[in-house]
Amino acid sequence: MRIGLLGTGPWARAAHAPALSRHEGLDFTAVWGRRPDAARELADRYGARAYDDVDALLDAVDAVAVALPPAVQAELAARA
Repeated sequence: MRIGLLGTGPWARAAHAPALSRHEGLDFTAVWGRRPDAARELADRYGARAYDDVDALLDAVDAVAVALPPAVQAELAARA
């Protein structure tokens, strides 16, 4: 299953990305963040692709993990 990560902050870097990259049943392929430079940095670290467009990421994966502030999560979770 191809999974993408929405978010690049402390929880994304410390917990989500490392766990997704080590999970045997997942192919961690994509990262999107509100700061494109942070998305590129995190994606590069794990061999994933950074996306500037959240809808393009959603079209490219089977599921997403969300590591975003609560005010941002709901709208993007509904879109996913």
